[in-house]
Amino acid sequence: MTHQLTARPIRFTADIAAHRRWLEALGATVVTDAPGWTVLAVGSGRLALHDASEDRPSGLTTLGWEVADLDAWHEHTRDAVPGTLGEAPHGRAVSVTAPDGTEFTVDPAADPEQPTPDDPALAVLPIWVTQDVDGARGILAAMGARGRLVADSNVWTDYALEGGGLAAVHDTDGEPEVELAFEFDGDVETLIPVLRGVGVEALLIDETYGRTLQVPDPDSPGRTIRINEAQRDLYGYRRMD
Repeated sequence: MTHQLTARPIRFTADIAAHRRWLEALGATVVTDAPGWTVLAVGSGRLALHDASEDRPSGLTTLGWEVADLDAWHEHTRDAVPGTLGEAPHGRAVSVTAPDGTEFTVDPAADPEQPTPDDPALAVLPIWVTQDVDGARGILAAMGARGRLVADSNVWTDYALEGGGLAAVHDTDGEPEVELAFEFDGDVETLIPVLRGVGVEALLIDETYGRTLQVPDPDSPGRTIRINEAQRDLYGYRRMD
C-alpha cells in the first residue's frame, strides 16, 4: 500500500469555485480545503486546485502525485526515478525533473476531510504531452504506473495507478505541457443533465476512439476539459496489461 501512486494533477485557476461546482456535481468530495488550495477526490484519483499567480497563470495544469508513505516510495524508486527528497516550498516532497524538462512533485497523501466518492467511474486523467514519449513512459513506469493501452501509431499511451487515477502520454511536435482530462467508465451522455443542473452546458462528441464530453473550461473561454468515455473499441490500440 505504501508504494501505491495516486494521480493528483494541479490546475492553477482564478476561479476555484467554478471548478468545484461542476466536479462536486459529478460526485467529487473534499480532501483538503484551505485558502488558495483545494484538493478534490473524484471517483478515482484526485485533483488539486491552486490559486493562479503571475508565474502560474490561470489554466495551467501540472503533473502531481501522492503516495501514502513518501519515504518508503522514494526508497523503492530512487534508483530509477530522478527525484530528490527534501523540503519543497509547500512541504516535504520528492521533486522530479523528467528528461524533457517537465518538473513535478510526489507528495504525502493527505487524509480526506470528507468520505471519498462511492462510485469510481470518474477518473482523473492528466495527459503528458511531449516529444520525448519514451522518456515520459520510462518515468511513469519507474514511478509505479501500470501500462494499460497504447496506440499502434505510438502517439498515445495510458496508464492506471494503483492508488487511483490514470495518466497518459501523448506525442507532440511542440513544447511539453500537461492537459487536464478525465475518463468516465459508463455512458458519458448521462452526465449532461447533471452538469446542466449546475449551469454547465457540455457538448457530446464522437471521436474516432469513442465518445467524449467537452466541458467548458472555467479558466479558458473557448476551450474545454474532456471527459473521455472509457474505451471499448480497441481498433488501432493494444492492451499492455
